[in-house]
Amino acid sequence: MVYSSEMVTLLQQLRARVFAEFGTRIRLADPELLTSLGDLGKRSRDPFTRKTVVEIMSLAGIPFQLESVVKSATTNVMERQVTEVTYRGTKVYRDKELPPHSQVPAERQQSRQMYRGQVVYK
Repeated sequence: MVYSSEMVTLLQQLRARVFAEFGTRIRLADPELLTSLGDLGKRSRDPFTRKTVVEIMSLAGIPFQLESVVKSATTNVMERQVTEVTYRGTKVYRDKELPPHSQVPAERQQSRQMYRGQVVYK
């Protein structure tokens, strides 16, 4: 593939970032450079890398989307009543805990307290 000058400058900006994050080198002589770059762009956590990969793919004329998998996951999350929690840099989805519906009057529920692991009503 023949790269334009804009694509070469963007690839040069990505070289150090991709090597630091994935340990792979970007070589312009590689015939599978754009497909491997697309895979790395989808797996990357760096927003600059993701944005630059999208720009390179658009300059090459290749239809490319990063958010197709994420959007489908977020629509499923909204349907299931799930809470999103960030744990050690990754997003974890957990089911929301609905409050139990008990037969205790509302004024008694407001004065409920915990004492040494036991529920105490005051």
